[in-house]
Amino acid sequence: MDITSSGRQTSQSSIRLIKIMECLANSGTPMRLRDIAKFVGTTQSTVLRYLYAMEDAKYVYQDKETSRYALTWRICALSEKLNTSLGLRNITNSFVIQLANTFSLGACLVIEGNSEGIYLDCIDSPNSPTLQRIGKKAPLHATGSGKILLSRLSDRELTNYLSEIGLEKYTANTITDPAVLRKELEKVRRLDYAIDDEECEIGLRCISCPIRDYTGQIIAAMSMFGSTADLTDDRAHTSIYPALRAATDTISSRLGFS
Repeated sequence: MDITSSGRQTSQSSIRLIKIMECLANSGTPMRLRDIAKFVGTTQSTVLRYLYAMEDAKYVYQDKETSRYALTWRICALSEKLNTSLGLRNITNSFVIQLANTFSLGACLVIEGNSEGIYLDCIDSPNSPTLQRIGKKAPLHATGSGKILLSRLSDRELTNYLSEIGLEKYTANTITDPAVLRKELEKVRRLDYAIDDEECEIGLRCISCPIRDYTGQIIAAMSMFGSTADLTDDRAHTSIYPALRAATDTISSRLGFS
């Protein structure tokens, strides 16, 4: 490990991997092993170890006729996800602020990452826009936004989620029975919105609506949240839901959904 000028430790292995990826990305055509090694400044055998690992992960392929290496389109998928996330927040931020100010409640934008909800944007309340939730994670099965994101899964994908992640209990209201969760998600799909009724945190209620892209796929959820006293069931359905739905419909339209 080396110490950089900023005091951080850097791994030579990580640097080599980055250099190999940059080398392949900057090349207009598949490259020979020796040319990659020359660019990186190490031996061909060392580069080959990295290429094998990247090939196993589907980020690199070798042309069988020429034996040259190139990046796969999987690297583009990562870039597309990043662009989608950053672009999405730019589109939605004004809606998050407006909803929070209008109802004096919290408002947030949540996406899925590694089977968890990730706060891409959030205002806890218009009086205290600390944005402390941004970047933090939340369980999918115990939050309104999470249920929206789970509702897009196929039966097989949901089964895998239940097997790998499970249904941890956070409060007495948390859904911990897979059969009950499946019924809840059927309801979410039918109504096209979701409620978290003190399922993740006692005293906190949430209502969420989906955001769709041009393909019709759910890519995010927007939510309004607050105390059970501020976000009563009647208020959630009579005033907050229509405004939240109008916001998510407008955002989806801007993303090409019709």
